Amino acid sequence: MESMYAEAGCKIVNTAKSVALRILVVLAVIVTFVFATLLANRILFALGIVLGCVVVWMWPRFNMEWEYIFVDGQLDFDTISGGEKRKTRLRIDFDDVEVIAPLTSHSLDSYRNNKIYNYSSLKKDARIYVVVVRLNEQGLCQIYFEPSDKMLDIMKLKAPRKVMGL
Repeated sequence: MESMYAEAGCKIVNTAKSVALRILVVLAVIVTFVFATLLANRILFALGIVLGCVVVWMWPRFNMEWEYIFVDGQLDFDTISGGEKRKTRLRIDFDDVEVIAPLTSHSLDSYRNNKIYNYSSLKKDARIYVVVVRLNEQGLCQIYFEPSDKMLDIMKLKAPRKVMGL
């Protein structure tokens, strides 16, 4: 039998918090070098060099993407930082899924008080779906994500009673 495979992804938008963090990190390096120059302090200059290296190392990690992979009843949520480093954040099995529906669906009304994991792009006009799943440690949780149409169709084939609102 042919395996069911679909993938989708979205880039996480820069929020005011992430932009402010970038500015603060760069300002910390500049202020350290300014004080090192004014005080002629070698320790502060070395600290500035270390901070500069940390900024160069961290900078690509500010550009994050989500990738969702559905394979034969298993859904993975991965982050890709800097376009190269992948890390699996969560893997769920469809046996543990209660329902998958659009964020505004009434099918989710009885699950509104559960813990939320937001694996979406954070765009205001995004087409967000919610997976309600039973995780071992946390119990029932809601996972926000942005699947492709192909992924939704394949999930509907796998579990027709669990996928709503297509």
